[in-house]
Amino acid sequence: MKPDVRSTLRSIAAALTIILLPTQLVHAQIDAGTQAAQQAAAAAQQASAQAAAAAQQATAQAMANAQAASDNTQTAPIQRPVPVPLTPNAPVPTQIAAAHTIFLTNSGADANFPVDETQAYNDVYAAFQSWGHYQFVTSPAQADLIFQLHDIAPITDVTGGRGGVYSLSSPAFQLNIIDPKTNVALWTVTSPVNVAGNKSARARWFALSVSNLVSRVKVLANVPLTPTESADLTTFPKNHTTRNVLILVGVGVGLGVAGALIAHHEFDNNVANQKQQQDNFCTAHNIPLSECAGG
Repeated sequence: MKPDVRSTLRSIAAALTIILLPTQLVHAQIDAGTQAAQQAAAAAQQASAQAAAAAQQATAQAMANAQAASDNTQTAPIQRPVPVPLTPNAPVPTQIAAAHTIFLTNSGADANFPVDETQAYNDVYAAFQSWGHYQFVTSPAQADLIFQLHDIAPITDVTGGRGGVYSLSSPAFQLNIIDPKTNVALWTVTSPVNVAGNKSARARWFALSVSNLVSRVKVLANVPLTPTESADLTTFPKNHTTRNVLILVGVGVGLGVAGALIAHHEFDNNVANQKQQQDNFCTAHNIPLSECAGG
C-alpha cells in the first residue's frame, strides 16, 4: 500500500475517533446513570420489604402481647352470678330470727384475701349496725347469737401459660352463726367478695359485697329484701379480656399498615428523585429526554 494511502486512512480513523468519542462518553454516562437508578430502586424496594416484614412482626408481637394479657387475667378472681337467696327448704333455726343481741368476732383472713382483715371486719360491723335488726354487745355471755366472721380465699383453679403457673382464688365472707348457750353452729353464710378495677371501683365492689352478706343474713332472719338488694346479689364485675385483646390487636395491625404505607411512599420518592437526576443529566448534555434512560 502506498504511503499516501496509509496516511489518508490514518487521518480518517483519527477523525472518526474524534467524532465518535463524545457519543460514547454520553452513552457511558447514560448507562452509569441508569445503573445508579436501578440500584436506588432496588435499595428502595428492599427497604419497603424490610418495613413490611417489620410491620408483620409488630402485628405478631401485638397479638402475642394480647394473648399474654389474656393469660394474666386468669390470676384475678372471676366472680359468677349467684342466685337470689330464697328461704331455705330446710327449716332455719328459730334462734336466728328471734335473736336481739349479737357478738361479732373477727376470725382473721386467708393470706391471699384481697382486703385487709381489719378493714373487712370494720365494714361488716358497720353494715350490721346500720341495719339495726340486732343490737351489738361486748361479750359472748350477753349475746343471743355469736357471729364469727372469717375472710376466706380458697384456690379454686390452677392454670398454666406463657411459662408460668397461675392460681385462681374465690374470696368470700364466711359467717358462722353460733348459739352461745350450746356452742353449736346454727348456720354458715358464705358470700362472695368482688374486687375489680381501680381504687375507687374496688372500694365500690367491696362495699357491695359487704351489703350482700347482710342481705343473706336478712333472708335467714325472715326479713324481706328490697328490689335493689335482690338485684345486687346477682351483680358482679364484668370481664373485659376480649375487649382488651381486640384493642391490642387493632393497635398492632394499625402500626403494621402505617409502616407499609410509609415504606411505599419512600420508595416512590426515591424513584422520582432518581428520574429527576437522570433528566437533569440529559438536559445538561443536550440529550433529548425521550432518549434518556427511563424517558
